[in-house]
Amino acid sequence: MAAQRKKRLSRTEKNNALLAQAAAVKVPSVADIVVVGGGASGLTAAISAAEALQDAGHPGTVVVFERALECGRTILATGGGRCNFANEDVRPENYRHPAFVRSVVGGKYLKEVLSFFRTCGLAWITEDEGRMYPVTREASSVRDVLLTRAKKAGVILACAREIVDIQTTSQDFEVAWKETFEEETRHTLTVRTVILAGGGASTSAVTHHLGLAMVSERPGLCALACLPKIPAQLDGKRAHVRAHLMRDGKLLATEQGEVLFRSFGISGIMVFNLSRMAHSGDTISLDLLYEVDRGALQAAIEAQTTDGILDSALAEFVAPSTSIPAKISAARHLVLTVTDVAQSVPPQITIGGLAIENFDQNLEAHAYPGLFACGEALDIDAPCGGFNLAWAWRSGMIAGISAARHLV
Repeated sequence: MAAQRKKRLSRTEKNNALLAQAAAVKVPSVADIVVVGGGASGLTAAISAAEALQDAGHPGTVVVFERALECGRTILATGGGRCNFANEDVRPENYRHPAFVRSVVGGKYLKEVLSFFRTCGLAWITEDEGRMYPVTREASSVRDVLLTRAKKAGVILACAREIVDIQTTSQDFEVAWKETFEEETRHTLTVRTVILAGGGASTSAVTHHLGLAMVSERPGLCALACLPKIPAQLDGKRAHVRAHLMRDGKLLATEQGEVLFRSFGISGIMVFNLSRMAHSGDTISLDLLYEVDRGALQAAIEAQTTDGILDSALAEFVAPSTSIPAKISAARHLVLTVTDVAQSVPPQITIGGLAIENFDQNLEAHAYPGLFACGEALDIDAPCGGFNLAWAWRSGMIAGISAARHLV
C-alpha cells in the first residue's frame, strides 16, 4: 500500500509540475501561425512552419495549443510504448483515399519522413513487416527529439490550453481559447494562419462556425465486441487465423495473423485492421486451421483427435461434443457477429474527420485561404504498422511549410 501511495503521489507531483510549467508559458494575443493540437502531426507542422519562416528570412510567431499537460503525450502510447513511427512499405495505396494521399505526399514519401527525423537526431531500426522503431525502442525518444527541435525553432508550446472556436475576419482568423486550469475565462487571439491537427471531436468542435464538411467519426484500429459470447476459459487465448469480414453476404476484407480472444470479443493487430471497415451486424469468419495442410487434417480425422491441430479449449468452443470431421469443419468457419467496438480497450485512431474535398494538395482549405489541416484531423487512415504515424509526420510537414509560404 505504501508503495502504491508513493507512486500515486509521484504522478500527482509530476502533473502539478507540468501544470506549473504550462501556466508559466505566456500566450500572445497576436500570432502568425496557430496549430490546433500538439500531437504527432501538430508538432511536426509547427516545427516545419517555424523553420520555413526562418529560412525565408521572415521569422514569425508559431503557437501550438494542446489540451493535455504536455505535447506529444499520444506519441508515448504508440507501438506498445516503442513508437512504430514509419514503415518501409509506406505508400498511398495503404490509405483511405489513396489518390488524394498521392497528390499530397508525392513520390518521396518515406524519404522525406526519414530525412526529417534524421535532422532531429533520431536513429532507428527496422523489424518484421518493415516496421520502423527508434533504436532505443522507446516512444519517448521520438517525442523528445520533436520537443527539442520545436523549442529550438522558437515554437511556443501552449499546453493545458484548449481552442474552443475559430472564426474568420476579413483577412485573419479569430481564435477563442481557454486554459484548462481556469475554464471560466476565455481569451482571443488574432492569427494569420491556422493549422488543424487534432483528431476526433476536437476538430469538429472548433470548426463548426466554418461549415467544413465532416465525415462522421468513429473509433478505429480497435478491439471488437462480438457474439456469441467468448467463454471464460478462452479469455486471453491466442490463435493464428485467417479472417473474412462480411456484410450482407459480401466480402469486405481479409486478414490473417494472430487473434486474441477476450471476454468481450476479439482483439489483436489483425482485428484492429478489420475494425477500420467493421460495423455492428457484420460477421467475421475465422479459419482456425488455415495453416494446417490437407494431409494433416486427414491424419487428424483418421486418428480421431484434434489435439494435434487445435487448442482443446477452442475445439470445445467451436463444436462441443461433435464428431472430428464436424469439429474440423466448424474450426474452419467460426462465425462471430460484430456488436460494437470494445469499450474497455482504447482505440488507436479516430476514423473520419474533415472531408478531403475541403482541401487541396497543399492541405489548404478551398473556402478559407490560410486554413490548413493535417494528420488525424482529416478523413485519412491506414492499417497498423506505422502507416498512420507516417501520414501524421508527412502531412504535418506539408501543412506547416504550406502555411509558412502563405505568409511570405
